[in-house]
Amino acid sequence: MAATMVKNADRMMSFAQPAETGIELSFVDGLAGIIPFADLPEIAAGGGIRDIELPNPYEMVLTMNTGETSEVPWDYARDYCDPAYRPRIEAIARMSCENLGRRVRQCRKDAGMSQSTLAHRAEIGRATLIRIEKGEHSPRHKTLSAIAKALGVEFRELVTT
Repeated sequence: MAATMVKNADRMMSFAQPAETGIELSFVDGLAGIIPFADLPEIAAGGGIRDIELPNPYEMVLTMNTGETSEVPWDYARDYCDPAYRPRIEAIARMSCENLGRRVRQCRKDAGMSQSTLAHRAEIGRATLIRIEKGEHSPRHKTLSAIAKALGVEFRELVTT
């Protein structure tokens, strides 16, 4: 029988404590690492840590000596424990941009519009539209809304597969 792992264990922090150079932490799936104090602006500025809490498995809350708190999300922490995390997330982001670009291009062609016409109607530059369609640019919500409106499609239709 194969081993079973907690679903999304890579997102769940299980342990955190201050160390000499940073905050030691570990995840449910066994990965561990240290976030250097220098990479936490609140601490690097000389705030000093009074307390570290894990109120849930997805965030760490740091309380400074000043009483101020700062939240550290699981994905920020994971980046310090898993060398494969960032490349994996960047690959997912690239695929998402490429998929969005294909949907925009297909909707534009279905509407019988040229890139110039769509760019003009959406009030964006043609070069921007070209980069979106090629999957080279991750547009803001406002830009995607303008493209959807110019195409006469629902925003949801444009951004979901």
